[in-house]
Amino acid sequence: MKWKRSIEDKILNYLSSSLVNFLSSINVKPIHLTFSSFILALLSSILYYFSRDISILFYFAGLSLLLSGLLDALDGAVARRKKMESISGAFLDSTLDKIGESAIFISLTSAEVVTPLWGTAALASSILVSYTRSRAESLGVDLKGVGLMERAERIILISIASFIEPSIKGSLNIALIILTLLSLITITHRIIYSVKRFKNIEAQSSNL
Repeated sequence: MKWKRSIEDKILNYLSSSLVNFLSSINVKPIHLTFSSFILALLSSILYYFSRDISILFYFAGLSLLLSGLLDALDGAVARRKKMESISGAFLDSTLDKIGESAIFISLTSAEVVTPLWGTAALASSILVSYTRSRAESLGVDLKGVGLMERAERIILISIASFIEPSIKGSLNIALIILTLLSLITITHRIIYSVKRFKNIEAQSSNL
């Protein structure tokens, strides 16, 4: 799936180039974008919690989630542009992402917008998608772009379903079913891919 990673990087670079230049010129730091993305994710979760009784809030929740995802993508781009990449920044970025994403699934489930089964399944599978990548990369295998359902895809899917939910009830539940199934496929793909890479690494090491 390296082609997917290449296409996503080209699209992001094309769409964000001017924005990254602007943010860099006004001295916006990557950490500002990281925390802004996190706050928007929390805001989105709050809006989802109250959206069951006020359906118009689904639109604002979806928009807030999209903006959160955009800022999450831009913080890394700004860090690279300003040569401010750091281990602590990367740690905060990934950790706050998981907290914000978990809050959204918890809100959707506790507000009974989605069923407990698919709310918890989506939460668990999303975390496992991220875990397989972080664990594999800690052992020397890069999994960026490997699999169908990464964070960007999850955000887009949930946001689109949020815009549809006020008109077609149950859209978000269907979206989480799709998200869970594709996440399980992604997890399986990453496990198989990683094991093959590990075996290749071990074989090369044994031949030295």
